[in-house]
Amino acid sequence: MNIFKFFLFLFLFGFSGHTFSQETAAGTEPKGKPKKETKYTETIPTDSVSGSELLKRAVNWVKLDVPKYDKLNGVTTSAKAECVASFSIVPKELNPQCDHTGTITMKVVIECKDRKYRYTISSIKHTSKSGKTSGGSIDNVVPDCGSMIMSDIQWKKIRGEAIKFANFTINDIKEAMMLDSKGYGDDW
Repeated sequence: MNIFKFFLFLFLFGFSGHTFSQETAAGTEPKGKPKKETKYTETIPTDSVSGSELLKRAVNWVKLDVPKYDKLNGVTTSAKAECVASFSIVPKELNPQCDHTGTITMKVVIECKDRKYRYTISSIKHTSKSGKTSGGSIDNVVPDCGSMIMSDIQWKKIRGEAIKFANFTINDIKEAMMLDSKGYGDDW
């Protein structure tokens, strides 16, 4: 009889432990939500300009040197031109808490069709020279280096600078795409 009570005790103890254990209901576990990426895109119509002419203008924009920023890794396919725009960033304070001197980079893609083109600016990131104070993607709430190294106010300033640089790039693209592709280069 003692063995029977012993097995009954084990069964009830095991059953009660299972009932009070924490389980998630099917479909309610937290899934990794994709981050909302900051992306600037716009389709701009042009008056009877061919796709090949627009592509030439986009390639000329990629090749053109600009004193404010650098264009790296320029690539062209049959219908688009793309590069990485890189802006230098320096703290504006005299003695900053966190020296975030480095670059803000963004991927720029210009797709061309007959009578229209579309630019897309995405993957906007901050990288410091030292590597210890890099903020990473501007979509991050907390910078990659951590909030103990870079304060929330500094991170917001860097994100604001990145958005300002993206808008500057957009204006630069629009101006360059209005110019005729034959206007570039040497005239002999």
